[in-house]
Amino acid sequence: MSKESRKETSSLLSEPIRARLEKHASEEAAVEQRLSALDQCGPDALKRLAEVAEGYSGQSHHCRRILLALYNGPQWPLELTRLRCLDRDLQRAALILIEWSAYSGRELHEYLENGDRLMKRFWETESCQGGES
Repeated sequence: MSKESRKETSSLLSEPIRARLEKHASEEAAVEQRLSALDQCGPDALKRLAEVAEGYSGQSHHCRRILLALYNGPQWPLELTRLRCLDRDLQRAALILIEWSAYSGRELHEYLENGDRLMKRFWETESCQGGES
């Protein structure tokens, strides 16, 4: 809707309705801005967690489990305490991914080269380290 159309429409509305519409428009703009920011930083966060997940440290294990939770939550439920085991950089990356996965139009592994194969490898690794939980 153009600014002129909004002005014409808002002049026909009562003050409380106009205020609510303006608040809604402002909130929607903020959401759009946040989604745009997630689209910008989400791929880097995914790449960072995937790189660490390919290692053999305790943090690698927790990164794999977070990625698997986003890949197949019913089989790999997210245990929030895993976030406590990560350094702050990885915590931020994980939280970005969790939020991004809620709004992304695609499965997150689709953003990685051979992402499905990678997730299946993580699945196998984690299954051998104590099973799904």
